[in-house]
Amino acid sequence: MTSIAHLYLSHLIDKDDIVIDATMGNGYDTLFLAKHAKKVYAFDIQKQALESTSLRLSKHQIDNVDLILDSHENFSTYVDTFQGVIFNLGYLPHGDKSITTKAQSTIKTIAQMLLKLDQHGYMIIVIYPGHPEGASESNEINHFLETLDTKKYKIIKTDLSYQDNLPPYIIWISKT
Repeated sequence: MTSIAHLYLSHLIDKDDIVIDATMGNGYDTLFLAKHAKKVYAFDIQKQALESTSLRLSKHQIDNVDLILDSHENFSTYVDTFQGVIFNLGYLPHGDKSITTKAQSTIKTIAQMLLKLDQHGYMIIVIYPGHPEGASESNEINHFLETLDTKKYKIIKTDLSYQDNLPPYIIWISKT
């Protein structure tokens, strides 16, 4: 699903865009964004994520990224205007699986970011319902999305409908 998310983003991102990686993780999304956008703000609450991402960016000689050791909930402290966002929810791969994104803070952040998102901005959310916290987060995010004004936001869901084991899926929100 991450490859599909990157495919979508490659058609959305402009070289002059300022974008947010709301869940830095090991830096794969951050690196992808940095290669396509003017500036990236990447957030994570785990120092391990920041260190891993920093190494990944150094190897590729990337310098248009601010790595921020903070929750995505506090994004407005660091960035005022932006055209795009990616969330890759769940837990840090190869990290502590007890530390996961949580529905309440994720939804709060999505709602705030949608309000601040530039006109014709975009948000990609990769959701992992295959673990207990992810299933809860998935349900709550979908309930929240049902409340959005369809005149302001267009939402596309990409999933693996016929695959077992609750595979990840993508939500793509465009601000119209």
